[in-house]
Amino acid sequence: MSKQALRTDADFEALYERNWLYVYRLCYSYMGNQADAEDCTEDVFVKVLSANITFKDSEHERKWLSVAACNRCKDKLKSSAFRLNDSLDAEEAPEIAAPEQKDYSDVREAVLALPERLKTVVVLYYYGGYKAEEIAKQFGKSPSTVRNLLKEARDQLREKLGGAYDEGEE
Repeated sequence: MSKQALRTDADFEALYERNWLYVYRLCYSYMGNQADAEDCTEDVFVKVLSANITFKDSEHERKWLSVAACNRCKDKLKSSAFRLNDSLDAEEAPEIAAPEQKDYSDVREAVLALPERLKTVVVLYYYGGYKAEEIAKQFGKSPSTVRNLLKEARDQLREKLGGAYDEGEE
């Protein structure tokens, strides 16, 4: 896309089609459920449309959407209304376990419990598929700082999960 704002419905549709699944996956990795991930994804695209955002190129577009998605999810997780609804839903909903699928909900919960500075790099690196250099560029940090944050996050996750997901263990 050239350096201009989205001017037509077709421009927005093209942007949406290129990026909705990526944004949804990022949001799902933060929120942990389909409904909240869909809400956050929708909020990100509404922001693009209503703010008339200008993207320099496809790389800038993707980076902006990544940061916007992470920030929207963080905001939603911080809201007291969300925490209240989430605890009510957990009390009412029966637990349903999918047969023959390994349950990684403990990993997701551990990632979500990380401090924000660690959680964001973990989500972008493991769920978003970004390299440390790309994450560093997005947040104005050095690649070595991002790698150190990833190492710190992995150490905390290993400690919290008891090494259950170390390589070679099933």
